Amino acid sequence: MLGNMNSKVHTCQSLPAAVLVRTLEQARRGIAAADRLGGEVVLLTEPGAQAWHGPGYLLEMMTQAGALRAILDCGQDAGTAMLALRLGWSEIHLRGDPDRVGRIAAMTMAAGARFHACLPPALDLASAWPVDEALDRWLAAHGSN
Repeated sequence: MLGNMNSKVHTCQSLPAAVLVRTLEQARRGIAAADRLGGEVVLLTEPGAQAWHGPGYLLEMMTQAGALRAILDCGQDAGTAMLALRLGWSEIHLRGDPDRVGRIAAMTMAAGARFHACLPPALDLASAWPVDEALDRWLAAHGSN
């Protein structure tokens, strides 16, 4: 299961290499590449995926993949962010109206989770080919080793 993180607002600079994943297979490949290089990786959900699949499905996907760090990109949907916290997501990102974002950030921290004010640059596995070579290059270049 995804770890319980400390309660801070994090910036992009405080994160290890990130990989955007859409499927369980992509999540597993990202984790395997980080393991192969002896580093760590943050898995990011695809923007809008919370609307198609729901935060529960995405949490289960990350759990089945064995993710230690995964961030749910809630887009501008504060309701999804609140639901994600109730379901057990420990790292979320929300953008949009500063007052609403501030309230969700405070709720996130009160729940003992991490709120990400921004997302780090991430390798999109849907456009990376060959996947394993692209992953190795990305993770090596972004400090995962």
